[in-house]
Amino acid sequence: MDMMQMLGILCAVFFTALTLMCFFREKLTLSLFNPLFLSACAFCFFCWNYAAYERGWLEDGFMTLENISPFICTVILLTPFMAKWVKDLAYCTIAFLGFGMFLALFISPGAEYFLSFRHTATFMHISEATCHLVMALYGFYLILANKVKLDYKSLGKSLLFIYASIGFGVFLNWCFHLANFGMNMYGNYSIYFLDIFGSFGATFIAYLVGVLGVILMGFLVGIFLDWISRPNKQEKEEEQEKREEQAEQVEENCSQTSPD
Repeated sequence: MDMMQMLGILCAVFFTALTLMCFFREKLTLSLFNPLFLSACAFCFFCWNYAAYERGWLEDGFMTLENISPFICTVILLTPFMAKWVKDLAYCTIAFLGFGMFLALFISPGAEYFLSFRHTATFMHISEATCHLVMALYGFYLILANKVKLDYKSLGKSLLFIYASIGFGVFLNWCFHLANFGMNMYGNYSIYFLDIFGSFGATFIAYLVGVLGVILMGFLVGIFLDWISRPNKQEKEEEQEKREEQAEQVEENCSQTSPD
């Protein structure tokens, strides 16, 4: 199976699952689907780490702060253990980065799926792409399940969480000469393996602006998904109102025809 076949299968799975989620939006209960997403994310993230370990890519034994994708996957797995206010911030970030995870499903900086379409899809490629698939669906699920509100307050929460996380990672870089989020301020700074800026400051600002752009796109896509999945709910509400009106008319007719 080459890269294009892998991407075609995962793309079909993604849009099929997303369509079903939109159509059956009212049945997306957190008690049922949230554990399923967490389990799928844990399994895919384990496979991704194991594949990276086999290739000798893991210096710390696991991926967390290498870039946005493994960080968000780690955050998803830690949400059950977070305080309520921290979880609220994390959910907003996960939701609005869902579209970014979908884009990363096609072009990953580590595997370059779409750019390496003639290559054979290995276990590393499949596990990483599937992990992005699960993260993207989970982000959209949080929106469709009404766990994340589509307002500017939620947008601000997502930016606060992701910027604080990136800032903390870069602070660790400064203290311990690390390269979290690719931002090694001592010379090896890059944006997803692209060295296109001449200084750490310019690269860091461009990185933050890029994250802002992805979150804004995810916010707009969330609004669109909410809009296209809303008619079903409106039709059911209209049917319920008609039934209530008919019931009221029946009661009125019965009261008029009943003897005094």
